[in-house]
Amino acid sequence: MTIYLNGVAFDKVTSLSVDREARRTVINYNTQGDMLIDLVNRKYRLRAVFGLLTSEELRALRELTSDIFVTVKFPAPEGETEADFYIANEPAPAVKEINGVVMYSGVELDMQEK
Repeated sequence: MTIYLNGVAFDKVTSLSVDREARRTVINYNTQGDMLIDLVNRKYRLRAVFGLLTSEELRALRELTSDIFVTVKFPAPEGETEADFYIANEPAPAVKEINGVVMYSGVELDMQEK
């Protein structure tokens, strides 16, 4: 599966979870404790799991996600969708050596819509 990060295709995605979550963004109370404003938005949350990555592929992924906000194009139930996300965690892979080549497994990105 392929996702696009800032317009660059990254095709090593083995699993993509696309959820829409309701998030409260602003809650204000008056002095009596009554709620004055409660804005609720539906936003995407993506969890992308990548297959075995070489050092070069992992470096490219980290470069694509180094900015605070990343534009991601991904397949969703509503059709192909593009939105701005922030990366909730850095990819933290487990290192494996396969036939003398260092590979990274368990790389996962947790992205939340801006």
